Amino acid sequence: SFERALHLRPNDYSLWNKLGATQANAMSCEAALPCYVRALQLKPQYVRALSNLGISYGNMGSHEDAARCYLKALSLNSGASHVWSYLAMTFTSMGRPDLVTKTQQTDCELFREDFDF
Repeated sequence: SFERALHLRPNDYSLWNKLGATQANAMSCEAALPCYVRALQLKPQYVRALSNLGISYGNMGSHEDAARCYLKALSLNSGASHVWSYLAMTFTSMGRPDLVTKTQQTDCELFREDFDF
């Protein structure tokens, strides 16, 4: 189990992310959040954990938090087309077609005035 592996390797950021994904896939997004946060404490620029954190926030209806996670991930890897899609869906959920349009330019800097990331 992930818990046992984490007991043996508590500083393994990848295991923390995998535990978070397991929790999220079991429809427990709230339980996943601290796992992703721990992964990011261990590796702050871990794009996959940022994306996963954003997905969990989005599933919980915390769209602004989700957008910040996606934007931070994209600031580290602007070529992650799937994350641009997640961001566009998040802005759609927020009722912000103006921001959805901006995602087509794939430039995170365009969002600095709306989000701190």
